[in-house]
Amino acid sequence: MWGDDEGGFNTTMTQSPSIASGAEPKQNTVISVAIRELLDSNEENKNTHVVVVGIIKQVETQTLKNMFTIEDNTGRLLCIQWGDENELSRYPKLIENAYFKVVGSKRIQNDKVTLLCHSVRPLESLNELTHHLLSIIALPYQTEEINMASGTQQSIATNQKEFLTSGDNNGFMDSSNNLSLNPRQLKVYTVIKRCQDEAGYSASDIQKILPEKMSLSEIEKILSFFIEEGHIFSTIDENHYKVTDFGS
Repeated sequence: MWGDDEGGFNTTMTQSPSIASGAEPKQNTVISVAIRELLDSNEENKNTHVVVVGIIKQVETQTLKNMFTIEDNTGRLLCIQWGDENELSRYPKLIENAYFKVVGSKRIQNDKVTLLCHSVRPLESLNELTHHLLSIIALPYQTEEINMASGTQQSIATNQKEFLTSGDNNGFMDSSNNLSLNPRQLKVYTVIKRCQDEAGYSASDIQKILPEKMSLSEIEKILSFFIEEGHIFSTIDENHYKVTDFGS
């Protein structure tokens, strides 16, 4: 059941754009991973907590720590749970051959990967295992949405600057008017045409870019006209648009 489609342990992909661009993270990132992801990666990110679900094996209790391995169908990982005698006595009892959920931070020492545990508990039901697997599978898609949103915002900012500095006298009213558009339609069309992002623009994106104020209702009416005439098409959903090739 642990297939080859799990999300990769690429922590920058799950962070907000500010973190991915090098800014100081404000809070820890928590991601669900398969054990293989941790074993195959040489990254050690203290700002990232990982969630692993598997079967507990080889429990060893010492004075200031518990040591055990956790296993799923992708690999086996050594886990270390630190604490004094009182703390360790309050932790859930580690039961071999039972499913547990472990939250911790990856550590690498002498080329050996371990998991420093922050939370260890048995599963309340197998639904938690299913949820964990689905979270792993969904990670790449969530990442794509984050990156796409970041690219759209950058594209909006770039086009805002270009349109404010160009105006109608420097290429804003371009050759697209062979579509017989009126001036306000042409401005909306030009915004969409200049979009470099694969997601395209929504009506609110267009409103932000236009150098002159235009209501959302008017923009949406113009977009409806473009759709009917075949000048634009919807992209990631029915509210984002790009120009058709034959309408450029």
